[in-house]
Amino acid sequence: MGAVVTMVRGQVPPERVHEVADPYREALKDGPPPDLEQTFLLQGDDGKLAIMSVWHRREDLEAMLASGEEPFARRLIRSAGGTPEVAIYDVLVRS
Repeated sequence: MGAVVTMVRGQVPPERVHEVADPYREALKDGPPPDLEQTFLLQGDDGKLAIMSVWHRREDLEAMLASGEEPFARRLIRSAGGTPEVAIYDVLVRS
């Protein structure tokens, strides 16, 4: 199987955005984990935060989910007062 993208979104109070941004920045100071190609912390026009991650292989994502530990992106958004919404996309075409 090929690459897969995860999108974890949640509304976080503006005064608590740093509770997501600071640990996200710290965790990625040396680059993304080996299973991730890229990851981004985003803020939408609606104020919602999103963590979008590009995984090398779906198997890597499935292994992380099977570990039983709450995924990092979900944990960050939840700990800052948000309710994480998760979407997973298979990459069909890339350029």
